[in-house]
Amino acid sequence: MALILIKFGSGREIAKTLLKISEEGDNVLLIQDGVLWALDEKTVKDMENKKVNLYAAKEDLEARGYTQRLNEGISILDYDGVIDLIEKNEKIIG
Repeated sequence: MALILIKFGSGREIAKTLLKISEEGDNVLLIQDGVLWALDEKTVKDMENKKVNLYAAKEDLEARGYTQRLNEGISILDYDGVIDLIEKNEKIIG
């Protein structure tokens, strides 16, 4: 189990690769422009099917103008929640 940080949007191959290698039980945290993946229904569904926990940083979503409710498969974390998630994971990939 690992925490995978995604900070780039769909235009970057590294983000696609990190999402692809995620495995059951991993935590994927969308930050910076990576929060745009939260709007991609196929990606969210793929993560749900793989049983990957998907999180998005609230402040980064708001900074990009997204304040509406996102897909139920995504947990929105404030700054403190992001820190807690990072602290709970031994292995971080990003």
